[in-house]
Amino acid sequence: MTRRETPAARRRRTRREFYHSPQYYHIAFEVNRKAETDFLETCFARYARGRVRHVVDLACGTGHHSLRLAQRGYRVTALDLSARSIEFLGREAARRGLSVEALVGDITAFRLPRAADAAICMQDSQGHLLTNQALLAHLRAVHANLRPGGLFVFDRLIPNRWATPNARWAWTRRQGDITVRTTFRTLERYDPVRQTCDELMRFDILEGGVHHVVTQHHRTRIVFPQELRTLVTLVGGFELVGWFSNFSLARPLERARGPLMMITALRRI
Repeated sequence: MTRRETPAARRRRTRREFYHSPQYYHIAFEVNRKAETDFLETCFARYARGRVRHVVDLACGTGHHSLRLAQRGYRVTALDLSARSIEFLGREAARRGLSVEALVGDITAFRLPRAADAAICMQDSQGHLLTNQALLAHLRAVHANLRPGGLFVFDRLIPNRWATPNARWAWTRRQGDITVRTTFRTLERYDPVRQTCDELMRFDILEGGVHHVVTQHHRTRIVFPQELRTLVTLVGGFELVGWFSNFSLARPLERARGPLMMITALRRI
């Protein structure tokens, strides 16, 4: 006789490391990716010197942007520390017949065989770099792997609810018979000196009639615009060609109001 789990027992089954579940992660974060990829292409055309053919996607995760750029004809090199995510991306690219080279690597210390025409670092992935030293190492590594005139585009989340801890967002995505409801919280245990805080993600997954929960908890760092400008100046070799709010070229950062995603475009000198 097969033992059936109670709903409460199913809810208690929790895995702490969501990056070890790349399929669920990919479903959960398939949000606004077409619009973001449109934005990236416009930046490539407007700000890079020379045609962009080869793009390196840094901290690529499961490859939302890598796959979309490859579908549009770019040659993509994708880099991430999560071996599970890279395996997932490699399988997805092969299944779709796309030109994506997926590699396990560190965004603060990597070397490509040939310099890329453009680099991207999306989904606030730079937040995992918890010190200015780590961010400077990252910027230097990007500079070393871009050709002159190449473009680096990245986003950073800047919440504005400092007086209210536990800023929260929730959304639901479905693919086939899998439904993932995501709850994202940030600004927990905020340290104003280090500019770090906790981020928590909870994923309520319904798959084949079974409900289970996956949670992820990690530290992240917030970098403000003028601080970022200073760090770029310290690295040298880049010019700031534009920064914008919430993936809109019509909305320069200086006009931003409320919570925002800061998108920065740097061109290698």
